[in-house]
Amino acid sequence: MRFELVFDKDIYNKQMDLLFDLAWKRKAFYYKNSQYFGAFLIFVGVVMICNRPNLFGFGLLILGLSNLLSFIYYYFKIKAVYKKFDVAKIKEAEINNDFKNFVFDFTDKSLITSDGKHFKSIDWKEFKTYLIEEKNLILITKDYHPYILAEIEVGEENFQKLISFIEQKIKTK
Repeated sequence: MRFELVFDKDIYNKQMDLLFDLAWKRKAFYYKNSQYFGAFLIFVGVVMICNRPNLFGFGLLILGLSNLLSFIYYYFKIKAVYKKFDVAKIKEAEINNDFKNFVFDFTDKSLITSDGKHFKSIDWKEFKTYLIEEKNLILITKDYHPYILAEIEVGEENFQKLISFIEQKIKTK
């Protein structure tokens, strides 16, 4: 199967946001909830220490602070990573605007990609897994390089054929 695609900035931005969410959303959600737990432990620890200072109250206070500090650390880390990601996404979109056609050629031996200047052939055994998220097919290589193809780019019927083809070529564990 061969697909010749024209670069669409909106689709590209949605796909990159999807990749970011797949990588960071679960961790952000976990640490967002741990801040509440940490604040609750700090409150209980302070109340226990104020009523009658004991080791258990100090333990809860330390445990609450460790939860709260990990939230603060990951909040700023994820925020910084997203800013870098956003800048890289904008630069990449500007570069890709220069290319007229992107080609994805799915053969029996490999995936062949081309953007006019660059040509890459990747054997199917080099792919680690594939995901289908929000009507996007995400192929992930062993070195964690993603290739994304959206249903809106290839059409619903071709997308279903492509998924069937990929299921045969990439065996997930």
